[in-house]
Amino acid sequence: MRSPDRRDRPRRWLAPAALLLFATSGCNYLRARVDDLGDCFLYRLNQHAIGIAAVAKVGPAEVAVGGWYSDYGWGKDTWWQRPGYVLTNHGVGMPFTTLGPLGYGQSWARFLCTSSAGNHPGDPRSFDDARAWLGLSDVFDLDDQAPFRLSTAQKVSDLFGVEVGVAPILWNVHLGVNVAEIADFLLGFVFVDVFFDDGRVRPPTIPVLPGDG
Repeated sequence: MRSPDRRDRPRRWLAPAALLLFATSGCNYLRARVDDLGDCFLYRLNQHAIGIAAVAKVGPAEVAVGGWYSDYGWGKDTWWQRPGYVLTNHGVGMPFTTLGPLGYGQSWARFLCTSSAGNHPGDPRSFDDARAWLGLSDVFDLDDQAPFRLSTAQKVSDLFGVEVGVAPILWNVHLGVNVAEIADFLLGFVFVDVFFDDGRVRPPTIPVLPGDG
C-alpha cells in the first residue's frame, strides 16, 4: 500500500478548516441578526415611581406632560444597548419643564423645553436632559446633557422611533419600536448593513453619569 505523500497532508486540513470558517461565519451572522433585532425595541420599567406623567414620541415629534421619578428601573436607556439597570429614573413634561428657569435655576432656553429625562433628582450629580424642544425631539443633544454618546447614524435612526410612556402614580412603563432599525434587521438577512453596526458589541445598560469613565 502506498504511504501517504507529505504533499497530501495539507489537503487533509482543507475540509475541517473550511467547515470551521463556515461555522464561525454562520455564528457571527446569527449574532448580528439577534443584535439588530434587539435594536428594534426600547423598554423600561421603573417600579415604586412617584408622580403622574405621560410621554409620546412619533418620529421627530415628542410631547410629555406631568412628571415622575423613581429610585431605579430595568430595561434599556437607548435602542442600542443590552438590557440592565437603567440611568433614566425621572421624566418631566409640560408645564413643569418650562418652569425650570424659575424653579431650578436652569437656562432660560428651558422655556422652550417640552420633555426631559434624567437620573434620580436627589442624586448629588443629578442631571436633566432635554428630550424635546417645542415638540421636536432633541436627538442632536442641543443642551449637551445626554449621558450616552451616539453616532450620527444612531441619531438619525432615533428619528424613526415611536415611543410611549405612562407613569400612573406607582410605576413607570416606557415602550418603543424603531422603524429604521426594523429595516436594518430585515435587510441584514440579505447582507445589507444599513447602519454599519454588524459585529459591534452593544454596551450594557449601566447607570453611569456623564463624565464618568
